[in-house]
Amino acid sequence: ILLLSCNKQARKADYTEDKAVDVLTCEREIGSDSVFFRYPYRVEVEDGIAVVMDLHNDSHYLYAFSYPEWEPIAPFGRRGEGPDEMLSGDRVRVCSVDSVWVLDANRMQITRWSVDMAKRSVARVEEIPLDKRLLRTLDFCKSEKGFIVTDYTGEYRYHEIGMDGQIQQSIGVIPTRDSTHLENRPALAQAWRTFMDYNPRNGVLAMVTQLGEVLEIYNRKTGFHKVLFGPGGEPVFKSVGGEAIPTGIKGFEDVLVGDSCIYASFDGISFKEMLKAFKEGKDLPDGGKYLYVFSLEGELLHQYTLDHHVLGLELRDNHLFTTSMDNNNPVVEYAL
Repeated sequence: ILLLSCNKQARKADYTEDKAVDVLTCEREIGSDSVFFRYPYRVEVEDGIAVVMDLHNDSHYLYAFSYPEWEPIAPFGRRGEGPDEMLSGDRVRVCSVDSVWVLDANRMQITRWSVDMAKRSVARVEEIPLDKRLLRTLDFCKSEKGFIVTDYTGEYRYHEIGMDGQIQQSIGVIPTRDSTHLENRPALAQAWRTFMDYNPRNGVLAMVTQLGEVLEIYNRKTGFHKVLFGPGGEPVFKSVGGEAIPTGIKGFEDVLVGDSCIYASFDGISFKEMLKAFKEGKDLPDGGKYLYVFSLEGELLHQYTLDHHVLGLELRDNHLFTTSMDNNNPVVEYAL
């Protein structure tokens, strides 16, 4: 009895991975001879345009394409320290051709860009400085009245901020099952860092952990809230000062809230495996090999094994667009 009570991993998962696993093969790989990406990280499609974010680029963080043709329009978000340049590109959200929102975590600001398809250009039209009470914000979503941003203080789960960048409301707590971690909230917040997505049509906000395997669902219209611990459990880490050193597994790579389902790309490789590969001089693929599909209430509906390792997710007309490092084409399309 004593041994069982001390085993934090003995808790039953809220969903299992023993459902039938389907292999999902890509329908096509999308690339361009005139555009080279070093690390295609995120993809967004809306209002006749597609935007791909390059996390480790040579010159620009973002490139705009026409959709569905995928013809290049123009690069934007130049890397640099100038007043109109970006120190980092962390997330892009496309609402329309004149409302392409980009997060620069290092500058602590969100910028708005406008795409002119006729002139094949992209212009920076607005800058919103983020509330100084926020720590380095790494993800955001556009909401009806402003933005939703992740919290890294360890005190809350996320913040609602207005169009002026100031905090309007702070919501939720980190749903750890280990209360001892609450003694070091900065490290806990690092370990529980999340990716998020919000669908204003149904009011559902989903958050997934980058370590471990936890999905959180908030329905901001009905008040529904659910936390799902997968077989990988909550993030496992060691606290060293105010830092979290991961010792468990890599978790989710991205999450997308559709009109009827939640999609999440999942990795699952352990840091022990990663360390072993590093010592042996082996390169491991970057990205998730699995795609989970949940209902808006958190029921696991489907599990897919993908033929590529994928990072970002976007859904249009039952076609899933993902970014991938497996080949020279930055975007991989799957038919669901």
